[in-house]
Amino acid sequence: MEKRMNKAIILSLVLVLTACNNWLDVSPKSDMKADDLFLTEAGFRDGLIGVYALMCREDSYARDLTYGYLDVLAQYYKSPHQLTSSGYEHNFKKAAEYNYKETAEEARILAIWQNHFTAIANINLALEYIDKKKDVFSSEDIYKIYKGEFLALRAFLHFDVLRLFASSASMDNGNGLNSMAIPYVDVYTNVARPQLTVKGVLEKVKTDLLAAKGLMKGLEVFKGLMESSDPQYNRGQRMNYYAVTALLARVYLYGNERELALAQVKEIIGEVNGENPTSYELANSSATSGNPMFSSELIFTLDVQKLKDLSEVYFTENSNSVSSILSMSSSGKANIFNSGGLESDFRSSWMTSGTDGDSYVLGKYKDMKYIPMFKLSELYLIAAETATGSEAYGYLNKLRNHRGLANVAPTADLEDNIFQEYRREFIGEGQMFFYYKRKVMQVIGADNNIAIKNPNAIYNLPIPTNEVDFGNIKK
Repeated sequence: MEKRMNKAIILSLVLVLTACNNWLDVSPKSDMKADDLFLTEAGFRDGLIGVYALMCREDSYARDLTYGYLDVLAQYYKSPHQLTSSGYEHNFKKAAEYNYKETAEEARILAIWQNHFTAIANINLALEYIDKKKDVFSSEDIYKIYKGEFLALRAFLHFDVLRLFASSASMDNGNGLNSMAIPYVDVYTNVARPQLTVKGVLEKVKTDLLAAKGLMKGLEVFKGLMESSDPQYNRGQRMNYYAVTALLARVYLYGNERELALAQVKEIIGEVNGENPTSYELANSSATSGNPMFSSELIFTLDVQKLKDLSEVYFTENSNSVSSILSMSSSGKANIFNSGGLESDFRSSWMTSGTDGDSYVLGKYKDMKYIPMFKLSELYLIAAETATGSEAYGYLNKLRNHRGLANVAPTADLEDNIFQEYRREFIGEGQMFFYYKRKVMQVIGADNNIAIKNPNAIYNLPIPTNEVDFGNIKK
């Protein structure tokens, strides 16, 4: 966290706005005094845009925390372990080797930490003003939606920092919830906040999310034609009520609160054989170039206008990308997609053959301008993991049926089948590393060949040195 912050300045509103968030026609002003910015409802919208803009950076969800760094750590790709044809190391080689202390990797980790806490600082500044300036909003509903959105984004960002830098519940001999973690910064201040345990951070995350749900419930408009200046424009690309609910399910599962996770999931997908209580629907056909990520399932997507340009260097083979290309081995692809019964998998087209005939690259982001943050399929997998008996298999099989796959028998290994669906479903989305960490898996990767001998050294990124030296952080 920044030790010195000028309360009069919004730090990030102009950052990468050309790459992210095209839903507002008027660009926000940089270096605007908070007292001036938060005089209007539009100023609070600009505050939200600034947060999403930071999330759209390459050192955040536009690369490193989705298809790039995190999927390298999850060992989806073989290419980072290989030299280029000219004998150069791959740009992600040190990351693939978990060499977190190498200079470039330390810089990468620091950028992730600083970017998240800069966004959190902006959120806290907006929340400091939002109740005092309640009268500037066009309606009580918009005030509640915006406040809920700020609270939910604060929870989202802290939760991902927690998942990156602290133990999961099952780590540390099953005592991970009591391990020291990170601060939860819920005020705008230049004073370092206390380091909390994993459980302490999760409690703070849940408090913000439950408050956000209470504020936002039943107020959002998701359909209909709107001008981009409308305060409810394009809620599917914002941290909306259902995204908050999905995040809360993810958080409860991470803290081993299985029944509470299942209750959140059922609010969106319903009972296994019941009616769908929301408008989200599982796909009924294979991914296509026009709809590669099953649009009817998307709960919250991050609008990344330059995603095509950002991702092509990693998934398009040319002379300029040899040190960056992220490719999966043919054996890894076979492990994930080509085993018995998977020939008709709706997702198999996500991987396209490389020119060498022995590798595959990710195609799901080709010509796309968004990255999924929450989608329906994850909720079915959470339900399968947290329900019991036939209900658990019912949720798993419903997802499988909507991926072109047959049912698994009630005698099949449920946990292994859930694992297999996770690694197919979340290629390129940065979630698989967190799955491995939550389960403290000892062997990972598309080729099932990376041994994790010291989970804490691999699964917990080191907190940046300056935070340890100058903050309230203990290693």
